[in-house]
Amino acid sequence: MSHTGAAQRVLIFWAAGVLLGLTLLVAWSCKTTRTGSIPYQRVGSPVEISNAEGSPVRPEPMIRVRIRRQTTEVKLSGRGPWLVAVAGARTGELMSGPVRIQASNGSIRLTDARGRVRGFAEGVEVYAGPVIHAGDAPGKELVAVGRTRYPGTLRLHPRPEVDPNTFDVVNVVEIERYVPGVISKELYPHWDRATFEAQAVAARTFALIRRESARRSGRWYDVDDSQQSQVYGGITGQRIALRAAADTRGVVLARDGRLTEAYYSSTCGGEPALPEEVWPAEGVVTQARLTTTKTEPAPRREVLCQTAPLFRWEVARRVGTLSKRFAAWGRARNHKLARLGRLHSIKPIAKAHSGRKLSFEVTDTQGRTARLTAEQLRAACNFPTPGLPSISHMARLHSGDVTVDVGRRVVRFSGHGSGHGVGLCQYCAQAMAQRGDDWRSILEAFYPKTQLMRIY
Repeated sequence: MSHTGAAQRVLIFWAAGVLLGLTLLVAWSCKTTRTGSIPYQRVGSPVEISNAEGSPVRPEPMIRVRIRRQTTEVKLSGRGPWLVAVAGARTGELMSGPVRIQASNGSIRLTDARGRVRGFAEGVEVYAGPVIHAGDAPGKELVAVGRTRYPGTLRLHPRPEVDPNTFDVVNVVEIERYVPGVISKELYPHWDRATFEAQAVAARTFALIRRESARRSGRWYDVDDSQQSQVYGGITGQRIALRAAADTRGVVLARDGRLTEAYYSSTCGGEPALPEEVWPAEGVVTQARLTTTKTEPAPRREVLCQTAPLFRWEVARRVGTLSKRFAAWGRARNHKLARLGRLHSIKPIAKAHSGRKLSFEVTDTQGRTARLTAEQLRAACNFPTPGLPSISHMARLHSGDVTVDVGRRVVRFSGHGSGHGVGLCQYCAQAMAQRGDDWRSILEAFYPKTQLMRIY
């Protein structure tokens, strides 16, 4: 296609934003069969879902993944041509690559390889992606940001409320092209296929739950590409990840006709917990002494992650440095921890039935106290603070399930596992796969009283 001279206007195929508010219907009439001990929807008989208007929809959902946060500049690599347009428009302009993308005074500005600049109005979201021709096979679009290739298209969202010269970059992609990019980052490539398949179902369900929440709140993205949501690396050529996603296509975890939370972490450390224990409602953790939560205990299951590198670990920090890091985290989160001075003690005040530490009371040398959940303690210990040394991977607090000894100069942490310990434990899942368990059995162990349903 020739596109010399003035920018040509071309028809855009934008797949993004087609579906609204994915929800499973409470009742379904599709016949099920049992494989192992979990109800599994027959292939070709997806459970009906509905959009916000209640009309049945069956297409594969799109997911919006934030791949850059509050950035000042990115480069859309490759020669292109690239198509750019105001979000929601049916036509746009061609730009030759590579394209430099910047924000200025709350608006997006793009500069192509020829030096031609295209600016957009303040606050306007911009889509950028490859040219789609009539007759092109769907699901083949890809974009390259820096050295990373992503399937789908991009959404450029100005962030003037934070800084008028920053913007977020969001990758808009079909969920089944997204899942392989997650599980290839979450698991080791030599791990068993059943582990990848179980992880694919968990990752898909997790993403769709976040999608529902984001659409209800009006947020411009559904998930991050980091551990804030789940790690995502864009396009992958890893065969085991691609095969696992394809073999479980459209399968999610459901309970009582609705998607159910599918949390997972690296290593439970032998002390798993329930979501409501790890992330209690605000103000719930107020115990002044060590107690066990009043929730029902998590279903008993085998603990098989003893071979994980972080099943047990120890970390030491200097008291003065950690005290400053705590205060910085407290200021950033408007938390009482900001008022504390030099640390005197960190003591657990609540635990799960498994023995997992759930909350702590921090006391400074002046007797002032602040209470934190275990996850807050982990975040505060790992908080990046200007003026303080960066924390290496092995020096990080890997979980909040810790015993703490505060000395005169050094704080010593003895910890269990890596991550929050809720839902699927990846190392336990791999051990189950190695002994011959299939992905359905693995999911049943970690998500009891749920059903596997194919929704598209």
